[in-house]
Amino acid sequence: MKLVNAVRLTGALVAGVVLSLFAGTASAAPVGTPTGTTISNLATVAYSVNGVSQASIGSSAAGNTSGAGTATTFVVDTKLSLVVTTVDSSEVLVAAGQTGAVLVYQVTNNGNSTQGINFSTVQEATNTLDPFNAALKDDFDPTSPTVWVSSSNVNTYNSATDTSHSLFSLASGSSNYVFIVSTVPAGQVNGDIAVEALVAQEAATGANYAAGAGASITTDQSGSAWTPGTAQQIFYDTAGGAGDGDAANDGKASSRDAYLVRVAALTITKGTPVVLSDPTGDAIKHAIPGAVMQYTVTIANAATARLNASSITLTDALPANTSWGTSGAGTMTVATPGVNSGNPLSCPDGSVTTGTVTGGVPYTADSCDFNKTTANTITVSGITLKPGDTTTIVYTVTIN
Repeated sequence: MKLVNAVRLTGALVAGVVLSLFAGTASAAPVGTPTGTTISNLATVAYSVNGVSQASIGSSAAGNTSGAGTATTFVVDTKLSLVVTTVDSSEVLVAAGQTGAVLVYQVTNNGNSTQGINFSTVQEATNTLDPFNAALKDDFDPTSPTVWVSSSNVNTYNSATDTSHSLFSLASGSSNYVFIVSTVPAGQVNGDIAVEALVAQEAATGANYAAGAGASITTDQSGSAWTPGTAQQIFYDTAGGAGDGDAANDGKASSRDAYLVRVAALTITKGTPVVLSDPTGDAIKHAIPGAVMQYTVTIANAATARLNASSITLTDALPANTSWGTSGAGTMTVATPGVNSGNPLSCPDGSVTTGTVTGGVPYTADSCDFNKTTANTITVSGITLKPGDTTTIVYTVTIN
């Protein structure tokens, strides 16, 4: 069953106010005349009687017969208008079991007043179309989707500083970045899709960042009689997608994003060994006792995998009826991308040997040994393979 996760927002951002916490926030020009602005004007009539000029008469709302009159006034109503846009240009690639998976949105206040904003998330129903690719459909829910607001108005989530769930004050014409951060269930498979919506709700401004936004504004006064001296609240927004709980002119705005599960596609191959030598010295070598056999093991991440495979560890126990290497002295090499400038790492007996990273991120140093990490076993660890990469391990044994 799909769930709607409402988040009462506590925390936020003041747009246009100089606070060290929001050093990255820039002021913006208000959208339209600010709410509550008094607009007034006065009409004046000049006239003559029997050719004699008379004193001008100023207008008034009730009608004036003499004197300067009184200006006719009204106040500008509050236009409540939010827009939420998805910043990600395609599905966010995630791995099964990943924590801290981030979707990025931007919320903009297109109204004419400073507002607080509360947020909620919607996990879209199964078979909801992927917003980036109509050929793909929602088929799983991430867990614990949580809304966080950028403390510095940047589109990169920072778990240490982005600790607010709401915008307690967003000025007219200003915008800020908002994130949905979720966990991908461990059982998801390659190609699974989760469609998530961020819903923004107009709210009263809060006192400060820690206190968060005030109560959500849910009453639209567009159907009430116009009151010239009162700033009435008028919703002006479009409907979101079906299932988002975001109708037209309801004080809300929403947008959809999606997670796409991608997995590394590892293939491990251990081919039939090659007979390097046998005790007979014959031209055609055979696997008789005393023969030296060479094994080759390859670990490949498919070019179509889309994601790196990291922290790869290979273990290979010495086969029964064999001895390590030749006359008890082992020979093993490990060739892996991003380590030792492409030269195979030699793994002599008696120690754990570690290579040097030469390929930069995401590669890490790998290590290799026999009979040190695990008794009578080859261990190669620390391997990282980008899509299309292959690691090759070569070692020898002697048949007893």
